[in-house]
Amino acid sequence: MLVPLVWQNNYVKIDEDLKTITDRLSETGSHVEEVTITTSALESVVVGHVLEQEKHPDADRLKVLKIDIGRDDPATIITAAKNTKKGDYLFVITSGTSMDNGDYIGDHDFFGINSEGMLTSYAELGYPDNVIPKEFKDGVIILNKEYKPGTPVSEVLFSNTPVIEYEITPNRPDCLSIIGMARESAASFGEKIKLPDLDYKTNGKDLREVFNGLILYSDNCKQFIARVIKDVKIEPSPQWLQNYLILAGMRPINNIVDITNFVMLETGQPLHAYDLDKVNGGITIREAQDGEIIKTIDGEDRQLDKSMIVIADDKKAISIAGVMGGYDTEVTSQTKNIVLEAANFNGASVRETSKKLKLRSEASTRFEKGVPIQMADFASRRVLHLIDKLSYGEIYDDSYMVGLTYIEDRYVDLRISRLNALTGVDFSKEEAIRNLELLEFEIEDIDSDTIRAKVPFFRNDIEIEADLIEEVIRLYGMGNIEPKPLYSSLQRGLRSDARILRDDLKRELAGQKFSELTTYSFISPIEFDRMGVLKDSNLREYIKLTNPLGEDFSVMRTTQLSNMLDVIAKNINRGQKDLKLFELGKTFEKTELDLPNENDTLTMGLYGSYNFYDLKDIFEVAMDRVGFVGFTYKTQKENPIFHAGRCADIYYGDEFIGTMGEVSYEVRDEYDIKKGALILEINLSQIGDQRIKDRKYMALPKYPAITRDYSFVTDRNLESKFIEDTIINNGGELVKNIELFDIYTGDQIQNDKKSISYKVEFRSDDKTLKEEDIKDIEENILNDLEKSNIVLRS
Repeated sequence: MLVPLVWQNNYVKIDEDLKTITDRLSETGSHVEEVTITTSALESVVVGHVLEQEKHPDADRLKVLKIDIGRDDPATIITAAKNTKKGDYLFVITSGTSMDNGDYIGDHDFFGINSEGMLTSYAELGYPDNVIPKEFKDGVIILNKEYKPGTPVSEVLFSNTPVIEYEITPNRPDCLSIIGMARESAASFGEKIKLPDLDYKTNGKDLREVFNGLILYSDNCKQFIARVIKDVKIEPSPQWLQNYLILAGMRPINNIVDITNFVMLETGQPLHAYDLDKVNGGITIREAQDGEIIKTIDGEDRQLDKSMIVIADDKKAISIAGVMGGYDTEVTSQTKNIVLEAANFNGASVRETSKKLKLRSEASTRFEKGVPIQMADFASRRVLHLIDKLSYGEIYDDSYMVGLTYIEDRYVDLRISRLNALTGVDFSKEEAIRNLELLEFEIEDIDSDTIRAKVPFFRNDIEIEADLIEEVIRLYGMGNIEPKPLYSSLQRGLRSDARILRDDLKRELAGQKFSELTTYSFISPIEFDRMGVLKDSNLREYIKLTNPLGEDFSVMRTTQLSNMLDVIAKNINRGQKDLKLFELGKTFEKTELDLPNENDTLTMGLYGSYNFYDLKDIFEVAMDRVGFVGFTYKTQKENPIFHAGRCADIYYGDEFIGTMGEVSYEVRDEYDIKKGALILEINLSQIGDQRIKDRKYMALPKYPAITRDYSFVTDRNLESKFIEDTIINNGGELVKNIELFDIYTGDQIQNDKKSISYKVEFRSDDKTLKEEDIKDIEENILNDLEKSNIVLRS
C-alpha cells in the first residue's frame, strides 16, 4: 500500500522526522517496505507560461517558445513537443539544472537559435509509465490551471513528498486505505485522526424521476447503494487530485473516475460510476448466465459462468461485481448523467471470479480481503461531497439501497490478568484502555479485572480476547517486552514411534550418501497433468486451499513425486550429474471428515549411473536396518509416471504401499530431465505399526558355505522373483542368501530373451556341506525352472 505523506497529513499530521515515523509504524505492526521520493526539490524546474510560439525557421519539427518563468526576461525554449500552444502553463527545466538521474541541462544551439533549457514530461521527472496520464504519455506536462510563473515543480506536483510503501497483512484490509494508515499512524503517536467531510448539496429532486431502481437477486451482494448525479462535467481532475493518485500508484483518467479512485484509496471502499444514459432501465444484481459475455472497460470480452455475480440493466450485464466495470456504460467525455455504485460483495465470490477470469483489480483486491459494510455509505457520500465541492454536477436527493441495513455491534472482553500473564508486562487497566481507545475501541469497565471493548466497524479481524491483547501490546511495542523464561512443571519429553521411525530412516539414508529434501506441501494442480496422472486417479482427489498464495500453491499434495521431479530437474540444470535424494514429508488424503489424513511418505530419487535394482537394493537395506523385511514387488505397466517396462508396485505383506521405477520419457520431457531418473514412493503410515523393534542377534556361522553362480536364459518379461522363489522352495533352510548380480541382453541372446545371473549361498547350521548335499537340490531347482522354459546359459 503506497501512502503519500502529503495526502495522509489531511487526516493526521505527525510532527516527527521520517525515520522516526517509519520506525514507529514498523514497531506497531505496519511493516515499512520502502520509502520513495519521486524528485528532490529541483527548485530550478519551474512553472512557465507560454507567451509566444512559432515554427523554427530552419527545422520543420521544432518550435520556438517564449516562456515567462518568473524572471525579468522570458526564456527561449526550443521543443519538438506536439502538445504545446500559446497560453499553456507547463514546466521548464532551466539552463544549469542538474537532474536527479545525473543529467545536466544547459544551453543548446538548435540550428542557430539558443534554447535556454527544455520542457519536461512526467517520465523525465522520474515517474513510472503506469501512472502517467495517457494524454501526456508522449508529450510534455500541460497544467490545467494557471500557476504563478517560476513556481517550483515540487509545489505543483508534490513530487518531493515521501511515499511510504507498507506491507499489509491479509488480516488487516482496513489498512488498504489512506485513512486506515492514518489511523495506525495516529494511534502509534498518541493522536486522533480527522475524518474527511461528507456534506453536500442536492438539487432537491427525487432520483426516482430519472432512475428505475435496484433489484437484488444474490446473497453474495450484502449491500448495494445507488446515487444519481446529473449534468456532470467530464474534464481533467484538479492537479492536487491527479498528484495524489499518481503518488499512490494510479493513473488519472478524468474527474469522475479519478474521484471514485481517490475515494477508494482514501477509504478502502471500491466504487463505480455508470453512464446513466447508457443504462437500460433499472439495475439488477444477479448471477451471471453460463456463457454470458461482457466487454470490460479494458476492452476485453469476458466469458462468465453462473458462479459469478454481475450488475445488469434490463438487457445485459454492465459490470462484473467487485472486479471491473463494463465497457458499454463507462464514463466518457460525452457522459452527462451518472449512477454511482457503492456496494459490498462477498469476498470469496469476488476472489473466485477474479481467479477464473485472470483479472485482478484494485477493487477485487480489497473485496477479497474484506470491506466493512458500513463503509459503502460513507464512501458514497464522500464522492458526492467532492463532486459538489468541485462543481462537477447536480446531485439528486436520496438514494436507492438494497441488502443489509442494520449491522449488529460486536463486543469482546479483555481480562487484564490474562493480558499480563501472556505478555509478562504489568499493564494497568488504564494503560490497556488508553491503547485500545487510541485504536478507536469504545471501552466499558466491567469489573476490577475485566473491560469490554466495542469493536470499530472497520476492524473485522477482532474476534477474541487474544486479538485485543495483540492490539494493546503492539502499541506498547513488541520490542519493549522483556524476554523471560517459560514457567512450567518439568515433564519428560518422548518422541512418538512415528518420529523415531523417521529419524532412524533419515540416519540410514544419510549413511548411504543421500541428501534430504524439504519441499512445500502445497502444489499446483497442473503438476498432475505434467506427470500424466489419469483423470480418474485417486491422486487427483486433492484438497483445494481457500486462500492460497497463488496458483502454484493452491492444492494440498497427494504425492511427493512432483516435488522430487522438480528438485531433480533444478539440480540437473545447475550442472549436477549424480543425485541421491530423499524426502520424508506429509501427503494429504481426503476423508469424509472435516480434516484430511496426513500420511507420512517416503520418496527417494536417483539420477546418474544407477538402475532399477540399485534403487531397490538401497531401499531394502535402509528399511531392513530400521526394522522392515519381506517386501515384495509386482510389475506395473499402467502407471503413466513410470516407464512401462521398469516399474513395480511395492507390497508389504499383502498390502500395497507404493511404487518405484524409472520415470517415463513423457514425464522426463515435461520436467526437462535429459536421461533416466529413478523414483520410489511409499506410504510409511500404512506400515509404521508393523516395525520390528526387538532385534535378535545370531552367532557367526560355524560352518563354511558353498557358493554357486547361476546364469539363466528366460523370457524378457519374466520377473526375477519367480526364479528366486523356486530356488528357496527347493533349497529350504540351506539357502542363506540370493544375490542378483547381472542382467544381460545382447548379441549372444535371442531378442525376446534375457540372461539373468544370481549368486546363491548354501550353508547348514549343523555341519559342513559337501557337494552331494546340494546336488539333489540343484537338480530340483533346474528341473523346476526348465518346466517354465528357464534354462542354464551355456
